[in-house]
Amino acid sequence: MRSYEDLNLIQMNREPQRAYYIPYDTLEKALEGNKEKSAYYKLLNGEWKFAYFERDIDVPQVIAKWDKINVPSNWQMYGYDVPYYTNINYPYPVDPPYVPDDNPCGVYSLDFDLDNKWIDRDAYIVFEGVNSCLYLYVNDILVGHSQGSHLQSEFNISKYVKEGTNNLTVKVLKWCAGSYLEDQDFFRLSGIFRDVYLLSRDKNCVKDIEIHADSKILTVSEKDYAIYDGLNKIEKLDNPILWNSEKPYLYTVIVKSFTEYIPFKVGFREVSVSERGELLINGVSVKLKGVNRHDTHPVLGHYAPYEYMKAELLKMKELNINCIRTSHYPPAPEFFNLCDEIGFYVVEETDIETHGFGTRNTGCGYDIESSDWICKQKQWENAFVERAERMVERDKNHSCIIMWSMGNESGYGSNHDAMIAWTKNRDKSRLVHYEGASLIEDKCDVDVVSRMYTSIDKIEEHATNADMRPFFLCEYSHAMGNGPGDAWDYWQTIYKYPKLIGGCVWEWADHTVLEDGVYKYGGDFREITHDGNFCCDGMVFADRSFKAGSLEVKAVYQYIKTDLQGNELSVTNLYDFTNLSEYKLIWKVQCDGQIIKGGELICDIEPHKTKKYLLDFILPKSCKLGCYLDISLMGEYEAAMEQHRLPVEIKENTCTFITSAEFIEENNSIKITGENFTYLFNKHYGNFSSLIIDGEERLAAMPKLSVWRAPTDNDRNIKYRWGLFEDNMRGENFNRIFSKVYSCELKENKIIVNGSLAGISRSPFLRFSITYEVLSYGEIKLKLQGSVKDSSVYLPRLGFEFFMPKANEEFKYYGMGPVENYIDMYHHTKVGIYESTTAKEYVPYIVPQEHGNHTKAKLVEIGGLKFTAEKEFDFNISRYSSETLTNAMHADELIESDNIIVRIDYKNSGIGSNSCGPELLEKYRLMEKDIKFEFSIAPMNKI
Repeated sequence: MRSYEDLNLIQMNREPQRAYYIPYDTLEKALEGNKEKSAYYKLLNGEWKFAYFERDIDVPQVIAKWDKINVPSNWQMYGYDVPYYTNINYPYPVDPPYVPDDNPCGVYSLDFDLDNKWIDRDAYIVFEGVNSCLYLYVNDILVGHSQGSHLQSEFNISKYVKEGTNNLTVKVLKWCAGSYLEDQDFFRLSGIFRDVYLLSRDKNCVKDIEIHADSKILTVSEKDYAIYDGLNKIEKLDNPILWNSEKPYLYTVIVKSFTEYIPFKVGFREVSVSERGELLINGVSVKLKGVNRHDTHPVLGHYAPYEYMKAELLKMKELNINCIRTSHYPPAPEFFNLCDEIGFYVVEETDIETHGFGTRNTGCGYDIESSDWICKQKQWENAFVERAERMVERDKNHSCIIMWSMGNESGYGSNHDAMIAWTKNRDKSRLVHYEGASLIEDKCDVDVVSRMYTSIDKIEEHATNADMRPFFLCEYSHAMGNGPGDAWDYWQTIYKYPKLIGGCVWEWADHTVLEDGVYKYGGDFREITHDGNFCCDGMVFADRSFKAGSLEVKAVYQYIKTDLQGNELSVTNLYDFTNLSEYKLIWKVQCDGQIIKGGELICDIEPHKTKKYLLDFILPKSCKLGCYLDISLMGEYEAAMEQHRLPVEIKENTCTFITSAEFIEENNSIKITGENFTYLFNKHYGNFSSLIIDGEERLAAMPKLSVWRAPTDNDRNIKYRWGLFEDNMRGENFNRIFSKVYSCELKENKIIVNGSLAGISRSPFLRFSITYEVLSYGEIKLKLQGSVKDSSVYLPRLGFEFFMPKANEEFKYYGMGPVENYIDMYHHTKVGIYESTTAKEYVPYIVPQEHGNHTKAKLVEIGGLKFTAEKEFDFNISRYSSETLTNAMHADELIESDNIIVRIDYKNSGIGSNSCGPELLEKYRLMEKDIKFEFSIAPMNKI
């Protein structure tokens, strides 16, 4: 057994974990809080010497050749070894505590100078994150070692340093015994990936500081301290302003110890649970509108610089997120300073996941009765418990943290009981969470009942059972690719029940590696086992730009709800601590996309209260497309929006004198002529082969009736029933479709086509009749009647694809916009008149897939054609065919079509979150068996 496999040697000479703080040499600097100005702080980040060895046993006593590497970083991001993505499976045999004999090692070296002021004091070195373990040498002497990749390691190096130049050498192993506790769903990356710095401390410095602030009383473990409000010292604080995520008010506590001034930002707040199972912050019932967050960056790997973390948090605020679960390890300590300052409720999770034990045998499951699970083995207890200890002790002084989580997907055993007992004994001011308690029906001492990806029906069962602990969805609404599409339905239920305290969408950002301008994922780096693009599951893209799913979550999490009865607008304030008077409510009445009336309101509404306002508008008697009331809540940016349909009669323009076009039947075609147009209809294929208007051909190819869409990540399960992929016995083969025309007749100047659609090797799933009527000014009235086979799986979509010349990039529409939306993911959009282009409609999902849909459309104008319908329809306009999007695995594999593809759809099934979550709700599936769809195609200059 090697030392890094010995559970009795998981650390040597590491300092006991203390609260995170930086000492300062003056009061003024401590109040300013810029640690780089402290004379007692020396950051060692930068360029280090580096040598990489594929086997630790190959590291020589003296390294002759050094490369250079930036610290912090992961060595895989610099071409040493490769990024390795796996979700559940360990990337080596499950044989704890043993790891592969060929264990890669990175050796880091840095020279640093210390003057006599540092030598006269004690010197400490702090590593905030090293994967997976480190051996520290100062001036060629072994100081100590440590495991726990995402936990802080601090060493007293006073007796190893000298005045002048010193050498620091760090050996980092890719794997160690602790790696069995770090089987998180992410790219496996190695190296010194967080800040490294030196601290100069008084010889008898205070070793730890604990601060507790409830709603009234401040307790500090050291006697010599002062409280500041900004730069103003407070002699007595009787009625502190309380901290919450909406109003994150912080005081500064300065602890004076010998020559050191140690600052802490402190928020006064209390966490409790009501008799109804509500989560209370300062006595107020709060819903957690959360997201799971990993450290991930397509270039920086697991390194998250301060400014980058801050930018992420500000984006979360913009999306109305108030809660973060630190999946599945503690982030860098400065992250919590930012959460305190910006305002988030945090569920901090310790650095434990052992999910791969579920796949140590074939299959995947939690056979927790087996003694193979290390959470049940006594020899692993210390390794489990010390990770909880190090988390709690480092971050105990942060007001943002409201729950301690005992890790993720690690079964359940006595070691969890020990972790929970230690944590609850140490800190009674917060709740203790562990979703794995569900494996024993929560019959343990967790304070919260927690689940993942539970269906809405099931969470309602929890909401009404006798267990009065809060119910928390630590993961839900899997945001992979195009999605999530079920957040709205979850929150309609969460708002109904006090005990449902909210949840955290999985997850914040796509995990990718940017290589040659292309975002790469599992399997792109020759991994032996991998989970493909399952790491590309973010609510935002890898560059943190928003997608439709991001905006949908923002709309679901927003803090107002409105209702309209006549001219009376009812406004409910869903904030917990904020009066709506801090925002402007802007209302607009729009008719056929044009604003006809509007105004502004300052709504003086206390949290959780409702008021009614009479709006001054008069509705027209009729409109052509529709009338709506648009609501927008404005602060620094739009915080919330809603739209209400207004009861205005829709009257279409009708020509006073309508005649039929002229029809000439010639062999296998029908020629149709009228005012400045000539159409050709192919009887063999039952569709138009040419639409010439004003002497210009409007079609690039024959239209077709189709049902296929490029599967989204959230279609990853249903697609095998929809299409033909690896298994040629399983699906309806909608992606290998045959269209059959049984008959095509010209009757009374109408073309009637009877036909069917069938997947290869399957009986027809759709039998249809299409009637085409062409009027003298060129309008084509199309009526589809269809019957879907009873045994057929629900359809991806159903509609017509029109192929237009590529020059037609620009278009105009009336429908939900401006960004893509679907039947279950549209609350982030409004009905209106919009202009767009095919380039704007493209959404760069990491794996290409269905995108760009718009619901509730009444009008689309493109390429000289106008598509209209009395009833709302879906549409999609793209440069890429569904087949191209289906087959491409990366964005650089996409080949633009020679045509612009315009889909006019009866319906498109919803998105859901079944990449990991429950199946798509039935109400969002295209399940109808009897189809009736009517729309018109006309020259744009005619109507």
